Amino acid sequence: MNPRLTIPDDWHELVRLWCRCRGDMGGLAHLPDPGGINDQSAWLIDAFGQIGGAWATQEDQERPSR
Repeated sequence: MNPRLTIPDDWHELVRLWCRCRGDMGGLAHLPDPGGINDQSAWLIDAFGQIGGAWATQEDQERPSR
């Protein structure tokens, strides 16, 4: 099944938020709530870490061997 059809919309929105918060070098450049990293929701930062890890794994698999 296509994940775009089976994953709930809330999770798609979370990935969109992660994309908006990413910087050019892949780290978090902008945070959704005011303040620093410690002012963000713990579940959100954990979810961003999971999404970032999955993204990095996918990029490693798609990168051509040199």
